[in-house]
Amino acid sequence: MSFLRPTFPYPARIPSWFAGHMSRSLRELPSLLENIDLVIEARDARLPLTSMNPTFETMLNRARKGKGKEREKVVVYTKRDLAEKRYEEPLKKAFLEHAGQRVMFADTRSDKDVKDILKYAVRIAKDNAETIPDLRVLVVGMPNVGKSSLLNALRRVGVRKGKAFRTGAEAGITRKLTGTVRIYDDPSVYVYDTPGVMLPFLGRGEDGAEKGLKLALTAGIKESLFEQDAMVDYLLWKMNKRLIIESELLDDDPNKHQSYLSLLPLPKDFEPTDHLPTLLDALSDRLGALKKGGERDHEAASAFLIRSFREGKLGGYTLDDLILPINQLAPTPTSHEDEGNGDHLLNTLSIPSNDTVYPPSFSEVESIPAPISIPQSGNLDYQVSQAVKAYLSQSKETNPSISSDSLNQQKKANKRVKLEERDAKLRAKGVNVPVRQWGERNSKLSKKSRSGEAGKFARSRR
Repeated sequence: MSFLRPTFPYPARIPSWFAGHMSRSLRELPSLLENIDLVIEARDARLPLTSMNPTFETMLNRARKGKGKEREKVVVYTKRDLAEKRYEEPLKKAFLEHAGQRVMFADTRSDKDVKDILKYAVRIAKDNAETIPDLRVLVVGMPNVGKSSLLNALRRVGVRKGKAFRTGAEAGITRKLTGTVRIYDDPSVYVYDTPGVMLPFLGRGEDGAEKGLKLALTAGIKESLFEQDAMVDYLLWKMNKRLIIESELLDDDPNKHQSYLSLLPLPKDFEPTDHLPTLLDALSDRLGALKKGGERDHEAASAFLIRSFREGKLGGYTLDDLILPINQLAPTPTSHEDEGNGDHLLNTLSIPSNDTVYPPSFSEVESIPAPISIPQSGNLDYQVSQAVKAYLSQSKETNPSISSDSLNQQKKANKRVKLEERDAKLRAKGVNVPVRQWGERNSKLSKKSRSGEAGKFARSRR
């Protein structure tokens, strides 16, 4: 199987989506936190790292440092039925160790999962009954991670009532803060729903492009920002990657998943391919997706493939790479008996020490990536811990200070700095430049102003 591309051709342009209602929601968040007792951050279990927004943690920390009360926080990964179950326990341990965060997983259609979250909130209310007569819960998260579905489920289980929040399969359904809704009677527990807030900037280079494609595949960002072909091609690349990595596993191995070859309506003799048009041709024929004149409808076949992924018909998928290549792993802690044994890392990753194993397809490509294997449970804990640690460290470096401003507001702030620098240079030349009054409509130095020394000087240079 030498069909897999060693690297994916990510789009050069990385779009951003930070709508006005998101900026407004962040501005309202600090004042809202003053009356909140418990914060639930909802994340997508298919994107345990990508669906994190450091803005929420930053604002919560600011609220803790202020005069306000101490607030509990719990992270709930929704859509667990669509993700790989083997990562749940390692993620719980990793986030508790590296971020001090309590993590829970839930399928909002499962009353058992919802009851666990509700019990956590009710326990806090009972433990603080003397100081908190009504527990106020705020649910935050990125777009389309399942916040409203989670709240409707809490209401369904807690007070046996129907939906109170709008839900949908696309990002941006909730666009403003909702009022309080009761989800438990004794003790009283109320919840707020907030609009999903996207990161103002996804990142640079391949990391930012891949993050955007993951969010687009899970409907966490506007689909129109990415070409459908790029989304489907990335999904095919990920499916092939998993197919190759698991090709060495036995059929009864719990880590082995059904391949897309058996889950999609493809011909029985269809061979795995990394060429997207070949896959779409086969899908179009089997689905009867044809345009006028008998031309295959690749757009319809692509839409079918994306829908199948989102509905879990391709099996559980965790798109974030939680098993790092060997060259990105820190040495495994070893006992004194293993000191000096250079094979301990290979043993940790279940790779024979006498012969480094690469997935079959990787051995025949020009650019060979670092070897990857499916580790056992104990080793999986370690690898996931390292992946979470690396991601949190990278997030701190790329987002040292999170701003609630939109991209337009950031551009305005940058322009203001440049204008103030220009004014300073003019004053150094002896030009009488009045101090700018930002935010005033009748400013002497507004864009259309014809008066003022700075305006005269600027016109004289034209």
